[in-house]
Amino acid sequence: MDAPYEWGPAAGGMQPWWGRLACSDGRIPVVRRHGGVATPAKISSSPPSGEPTFGRDDVVDAWEIGCPEARYLLYTNVYRCGISCLPAALKAVPGAAVRHLDAADVAARAGNAESAMAAAQSATDTAPEHERTWVFRGNLAEGLQRWDDAVTVWTAALVKFPGGISESHRAEALARSGRLDEARTLAAKLLAAAPDAPTRPRLLCVSALTEADPKKGKALADQACAEGYRRCCSP
Repeated sequence: MDAPYEWGPAAGGMQPWWGRLACSDGRIPVVRRHGGVATPAKISSSPPSGEPTFGRDDVVDAWEIGCPEARYLLYTNVYRCGISCLPAALKAVPGAAVRHLDAADVAARAGNAESAMAAAQSATDTAPEHERTWVFRGNLAEGLQRWDDAVTVWTAALVKFPGGISESHRAEALARSGRLDEARTLAAKLLAAAPDAPTRPRLLCVSALTEADPKKGKALADQACAEGYRRCCSP
């Protein structure tokens, strides 16, 4: 059964649907919680499910869902709100793809890299229109230090979803797979276009990895580390 990942008290503050939420074009949205609301909205995206409310108001949380085309206000109720509560312009990663992602995570934690990568590829094969499946697969390849695979994944992701975080990930994967000239050029381009973007620390790390002067490289790595990119911190 392709049951929705539901939002409820047991979620413990996680985002709605445990990361399954997607914009209309499949991109990962920016989700911000606005906290509890005293009374249900007149037009709520969370209609009552027919289950007991335990004496509480139906709608208790408001979430802002940021997508390229618009921002949406989504309400979740005290007991549950599944896929049926989504505004029409939003969608969720299919359950079949989520099961592949879960299998990949289990395999990776067990140290079975080949099975993990195969399951992650099954997720992108099942739901290629969802950016989240590509991001998971790319992050998995990075975590396993399979940098050639990471380059392949991030390159494919950028074909479907130009821009976004995949560019900076691809730059680092290029650097760590030995393609220094490509990585250096891409990192410089991205830093020049958006010097204060959230991806800045990773791009500084790429600059460090591709810097020919050891002293300059060390300074860039230290800067990336100081700005929060731990992968570039000295042991």
